[in-house]
Amino acid sequence: MLLRSLPVAAAGLPAVLAVALFGGTRGFVLALPVLAGLSLLAGWIRARRELELGAWLAGLAQGERPPRPEGFDEWIDRLVAAPVLRLARELIRSRRRLSELREALSQMVEGLPDPILFVDAHFEVAHANAAARARFAPDLAEERRVPLFLLFRDPELHAAVEELLARRGVRELDLALPGDPVRRYHARVASLHLPDSGERGVVLVLREIGEQLAIERMRSDFVANASHELRTPISALLAAVETLKGPARDDPKAREEFLELVEREVRRMARLVDDLLQLSRIEASVPEPPTTPCDLVPLVERVMAELRPQAEKAGVEPVVDMPEPLPELVADPEQIHQLLANLVDNAIRHGGSGGRVEVRVSVFDRAPPEAGPLAGRPAVALCVRDWGPGIPAEHIPRLTERFYRVDRARSRASGGTGLGLAIVKHVLRRHRGHLAVDSEPGRGSTFCAFLPLVRPAAEERPGDGGAGRSA
Repeated sequence: MLLRSLPVAAAGLPAVLAVALFGGTRGFVLALPVLAGLSLLAGWIRARRELELGAWLAGLAQGERPPRPEGFDEWIDRLVAAPVLRLARELIRSRRRLSELREALSQMVEGLPDPILFVDAHFEVAHANAAARARFAPDLAEERRVPLFLLFRDPELHAAVEELLARRGVRELDLALPGDPVRRYHARVASLHLPDSGERGVVLVLREIGEQLAIERMRSDFVANASHELRTPISALLAAVETLKGPARDDPKAREEFLELVEREVRRMARLVDDLLQLSRIEASVPEPPTTPCDLVPLVERVMAELRPQAEKAGVEPVVDMPEPLPELVADPEQIHQLLANLVDNAIRHGGSGGRVEVRVSVFDRAPPEAGPLAGRPAVALCVRDWGPGIPAEHIPRLTERFYRVDRARSRASGGTGLGLAIVKHVLRRHRGHLAVDSEPGRGSTFCAFLPLVRPAAEERPGDGGAGRSA
């Protein structure tokens, strides 16, 4: 009603002015209150209109469509409401997308396995993801800032943070954090400057490289050991060839001896290359569990038939203790053949002085404790026992390492490559099995390869296959 009375008040204004002008002093005094009242009324109506218009525009800014204020025509909907509403709704959608992206980024950073920390301009760790809090700064879970020097005392890291707080850039360096054992990290330090807020800081991303360094060291050791194993027969071959070309050229007896030496060393290199290729193929197959059936009875008989001439030459009596029938395994027959052949070959080479090698196959509804991760589960054990000199306890954990030998000279003299038990270990890793070793000096040795009787699940992690000392 007040908005509608505004035109009426404006129309009565000339009459009031006329009274004031032609009615003299008395008329002016009478007209003055009326003029003041009309002015106040007009101001109140204008303020009311501005408030209603402001509320209407605020509603549009929230993405809503409030009723049009009284006194305004449809033109305000077309020229003002529609564009403002469209912009407001687009702004709301953009803010929602930005909030979702911020939340997704926060969850991604929180879930990363590498520690990530944000260091502010005061050299304090202001934020850290779950991995960083678990390893370095558990107090940050309570929103407490921790000085950087309390977590990391590396001078090079502090210098990099100080440098990147002053300028934009990225630095990378390696850290060795004290402890038992020493933990080694590769650190990536990147500046973070936010122009809108003016906040400055540094993002510190750490990646543990201890395992990577260990793998590189193993690779380097492997190359060095393989080179050494090949260099020895090659040196012998070169010496034999030089002798055959020189002093033994016209000596039939010497020539025959050196030709036998050449043949022996060539066969040794061939065995080494064959074992390396076998080991490579087995390692490549570890992530894929076997799916084919394997009948152990003919497999064991074939291995013993193949190695019987070697046993007879070494004066060893091979004995087999195998119940029949045996349950069928889900296993790679070729790899199980390699596993058993290497165990029997080792027993003949290194334990043959006892004059006897026994192969025993046992089936368990509940495997014994020495079966490692298979303990208490259905399993089959392929055990090879010898009555040789035995193995000192300190050597047992390392027996499955490539080229590891308890007695290097004796092993080379017997024709071993140093890879047999490494092959056994990786076959057992693929089959989710376990190797148990029981040996003492003077008592001989027993190597038992435990294999699961149930089909290995694809999602199970491979067993370590390593040599564990049985009780």
